[in-house]
Amino acid sequence: MTFSAFLHHGWQSRRALLAVLALLFLGDLLWTLGRFPALTRHQVFTPASLPAGQDAVLILGAGVYGRGEPTRILEARLRTALALYQAGKVRWFLVSGDNREPSYNEPQAMRRWLIRQGVPPTRIVSDYAGRRTWDSLRRAQVVFGLRRVVVVTSDFHLPRALFLADHMGLEALGVPASTEHQPFSARLRFWVREYFARHLALVDVWFPPDPLLGPREPTPDDWEPAP
Repeated sequence: MTFSAFLHHGWQSRRALLAVLALLFLGDLLWTLGRFPALTRHQVFTPASLPAGQDAVLILGAGVYGRGEPTRILEARLRTALALYQAGKVRWFLVSGDNREPSYNEPQAMRRWLIRQGVPPTRIVSDYAGRRTWDSLRRAQVVFGLRRVVVVTSDFHLPRALFLADHMGLEALGVPASTEHQPFSARLRFWVREYFARHLALVDVWFPPDPLLGPREPTPDDWEPAP
């Protein structure tokens, strides 16, 4: 084999390998972005279609600005949950987010925002150790004693959250907060991050992590049971 033929053969081999890798990536992309919504579609509702008589709505954190105000994406989640409360679909809020640093407090930002909208403080329970989606859901189940919950988070995130809830035995319905008004660049970042996060969700299901738990904490269900 001449040197030029060797190079040509090597290039063909690399092209074949790249084609196989591209097909594998495309298949994984379609499976990851399609499988999760397919598994949880029956649990997703609009604010109007959500059955009445739910108890808690769990709002998953999504960042705060330096001045302690919710980011645009988190505010969209808060507004969606607030609409459920105002429509009488849910009785109280569980706001869950990251507070591992004294200067960063997602639950506090969510609580303040809801109070400014007229929600009584007694209707808001804060979870300060919801560092990840798995943590927030598991703590809702174990620390706050929820067997059934309405999850409100962004549209791209909701299928993963419901998938995780199902695998830990937490009965969950979901209402998505729209991100359609976000800039395209921001939505692209969300979806890229979500692609990798869904793979991590599979690892969480196969090898359940140990979130920071603690004793049972009281909720409005303790002093005012649902009718």
